[in-house]
Amino acid sequence: MTLNTIRGAAAALTLIAFAACGGDDSAEREIELAPAGADAALADTAETPAATPAAAPAPAAPTKAPATTASRPASSTSAVRSGVLGAGTVIEVASGARVCTNTYKVGDRFTATTTSTEGGTTGGSLPAGTEVTLEVVESARGENGQDKVKLAFKPVSVSVRGRAVTLAADVTQVAALQYERVQSTGTQAGKVAAGAAAGAVAGQLLGKNTKSTVAGAAIGAAAGGAVAAATTDYHGCLPAQGALSITLKEPLRIS
Repeated sequence: MTLNTIRGAAAALTLIAFAACGGDDSAEREIELAPAGADAALADTAETPAATPAAAPAPAAPTKAPATTASRPASSTSAVRSGVLGAGTVIEVASGARVCTNTYKVGDRFTATTTSTEGGTTGGSLPAGTEVTLEVVESARGENGQDKVKLAFKPVSVSVRGRAVTLAADVTQVAALQYERVQSTGTQAGKVAAGAAAGAVAGQLLGKNTKSTVAGAAIGAAAGGAVAAATTDYHGCLPAQGALSITLKEPLRIS
């Protein structure tokens, strides 16, 4: 091998080595100049999103107050005091129903309630609102006038702590009765016609001359009306809440 060939080969190796060194420096410069964002874009793991804040807990439902039971008034029987109501004690009551001669017959019963507290000398008492049972002993409508109505009662028992206690007593006073005219029938129409006829006769008797004719007719009409009213039949009624007085004939023991 000649000297020139050796020199040529050495020169070629030098060029190759220089080229290799020059390429590495260029790569380093490219890496250094790469933008920071590129690394983020090429990252293997995606950026973790911010944690979602936990939802606020739902407000607790208001605690419902337990239902309270409305206080009830004490039963009238709870105020009954043991003892004795003496003979002669007057018990005032009010009827719980309208009692009429055409709706209640002899033997029918109805309830009344005491209107005030009745106390005895030994500490016994019946409070207001105590139930008293009464029985109809007379029931007849008024034939030919209101004054013939018959409606009467007797005390039967009083309720004491839920049981009936027999009463030995009389009804000594009754509220004013109310009157209802019996509906017109053939009999009632006949009574009214008879009254009118009697009035007409009276008018004729009094109206014999011109001056007295008008007066006679007026008097005759009035007389006819009075006769008709006196001959009409009526029912009698004890009104609802009508007052009655009951008087004890014997002591009433309350226990």
